[in-house]
Amino acid sequence: MLLVVAAGCSKPVEDNIYCDVTLRLSLPGGKEVASMTVNPALRGNMFKNINTGINYPYPEFVGDVCKMTVQKGVYMIAFDGDVVYSDGTSGLVRFTGYNSLSNVRNLLEDEETVELSVIVLR
Repeated sequence: MLLVVAAGCSKPVEDNIYCDVTLRLSLPGGKEVASMTVNPALRGNMFKNINTGINYPYPEFVGDVCKMTVQKGVYMIAFDGDVVYSDGTSGLVRFTGYNSLSNVRNLLEDEETVELSVIVLR
């Protein structure tokens, strides 16, 4: 009988500890992106869970979107990305929207979409 009572008092275990994230680029002037890559070796490029310290690599963006699965938590997100525009030209863009501990992004739901308003460096 005591075992039944003890089992009834336990906290429910969260089923899903992962978040499916869709990252969507937004460029000034409405320029269209064919693809974008982020070099993980550059120090400022991060998709870092500040709870666990895991820094996830960015997948390649196809068009203005990429999808990744990460552990739920609080994230610092910033990058310089090499972009190829739909007209075949290339350039460099930067996102610094969540680049410090005072400005982070919570990813706590099973699915999240994050809009990334980038600036064009070249």
